[in-house]
Amino acid sequence: MYRIAKILAIILGVVGLVVWVMIARNDNPSQSGMVDVMINLGYWMTIITAVVTFAFSIWQLLTHPDKLKKALISLGVFALVLFISYAVLSSGTDINLDRLAQRGINVTEGTSKMVGAGLWAFYLLAIIAVVAMVFSGIKKIISN
Repeated sequence: MYRIAKILAIILGVVGLVVWVMIARNDNPSQSGMVDVMINLGYWMTIITAVVTFAFSIWQLLTHPDKLKKALISLGVFALVLFISYAVLSSGTDINLDRLAQRGINVTEGTSKMVGAGLWAFYLLAIIAVVAMVFSGIKKIISN
């Protein structure tokens, strides 16, 4: 499957290069329709890349149970962080909704709570990442 994806990537890359050269050689590329071809090529390359990446990820998880276990634990920790951010840390009542409504910004308490939860989740995940990097560095220093 990796070889097929590699060959497909090379073919799409060559097609993209040919279309790019055709655009570069044209005096008025917006009238030639080649820009649309290039945009569509980029669109399909993005979809193909996402599908292949997802397929390889699932394949690796199914063929290596230890990786699946680690992935499920990570997913559980992520869900726990999101739950704590939403249920415990964000309130949705920390902004003046009337003042925003006067300015023409329609925000509900639920929307405010979701935004707050997203911010709290970002902060918690950033703190976890920094602590993990520091812990890893200290562990590496101690082991040497």
